[in-house]
Parts: sequence; structure tokens; C-alpha cells
Amino acid sequence: MARFVTGGEAHERMDRLARKYLGSERFEWIMPGEQRVAVIVRPVKVRHVVGVERFRPGGPRPAP
Repeated sequence: MARFVTGGEAHERMDRLARKYLGSERFEWIMPGEQRVAVIVRPVKVRHVVGVERFRPGGPRPAP
């Protein structure tokens, strides 16, 4: 299932990612005349997850 977001909402989503991953308030690399489109994808079914381990009793432990 997917939904397309454009305009101000798409720019706000990019700004949130910039705050989280780049530490800046806004995404600064916008080109003049650029139209941003965000695609929101929600999985309908997950058949198999790779690379995720269950937590051990007592919580995670540091690697040796």
C-alpha cells in the first residue's frame, strides 16, 4: 500500500529527516523549481524478516 505526498507536507517530511540524520533544521540542498514528492509505503504483509534477532533474557549484552 503506498500514498504520494507533495508540496509542503513533502518538504516537512524531508526537514524532519534532516533534523534526525543531519542535525540541521532544514534540508538545505533544494534546487530552484524543484517539486518534492514523498512516497509513504506501508507493508501489507511481512513473510520473513532477515537480520533481526530476538532479545536474550536479561536484555542485550555487549559484544565480546
